[in-house]
Amino acid sequence: MIISIILPVYNGEYYIKPLIKKIREQEISAEIEIIAAVSKSTDNSLNVCRDICDISYLVENFNHAKTRHEAAIKASGEVLVFITQDITPYDKYWLKNLVEPLIQDNDIVATYSRQIAYPDSTETEKLIREFNYPDYDRICNINSKSKWGRKNIYYSDAASATLKEEFLKLGGYDFNIGTNEDVIYALKVIGNGKSILYNSQSKVYHSHDFEMKSAYKRYKLIGSFEKKYEKELKEYSSLGEGKKLLIYLIISLSKKFKFKELIFLFLDLSIRYFGYRKGYTAE
Repeated sequence: MIISIILPVYNGEYYIKPLIKKIREQEISAEIEIIAAVSKSTDNSLNVCRDICDISYLVENFNHAKTRHEAAIKASGEVLVFITQDITPYDKYWLKNLVEPLIQDNDIVATYSRQIAYPDSTETEKLIREFNYPDYDRICNINSKSKWGRKNIYYSDAASATLKEEFLKLGGYDFNIGTNEDVIYALKVIGNGKSILYNSQSKVYHSHDFEMKSAYKRYKLIGSFEKKYEKELKEYSSLGEGKKLLIYLIISLSKKFKFKELIFLFLDLSIRYFGYRKGYTAE
């Protein structure tokens, strides 16, 4: 079996060598193919990728969905693994644990990893990752909507895997979008009677401590996405999960006496909310 790992890269020279080293060290019997789709960068990303990846090429116009789809077409593996340049495998079994459910006799056609915040992240970011990526598995399909709510279509291609045959059959990422291409794929999988596994045994380090300007832009894109796909998402309101997360953060930060982060939390969430509303209500 061949596993094709698809890695979009942009100014990623700092990340690439240690990441690829960790991938090559994974304990797995399958052959690994690493495909780097490198956007125009100001560092030496393309040359570094050409030296240590199996396939590397320059992307003229990056798009979160289309770029990944074009890389998937180039892949020779039966299993596609999508990652981002800023993850780090937690251990040597990340990949094995991620892909194993896909090759067993079941209806699982997509899986994604548990994300753990980097040790130097803020307490808030660590708590967000704990809330969104708990230490238990979730199998999500058309019958689990009421059980998991919005998390039924929660799917992150920061570290995910899917069967190439099913991916292409469902249209993959063959569309243009500014963000949340993974959610669209999750909707396709579930809408076609298949299952997605949130795989808590497959772990990566991944976290962001966004600056306010970046957070505003990101949530503006999310708002625009949710407006565009309002019909498809109507059964999966994010409002309930947002309230649960807020309560969890307030209680947890208070218990840990992180009052400075608690104050910043309200400012940060306000900026994200205004960004979201701006994107959602834009003409």
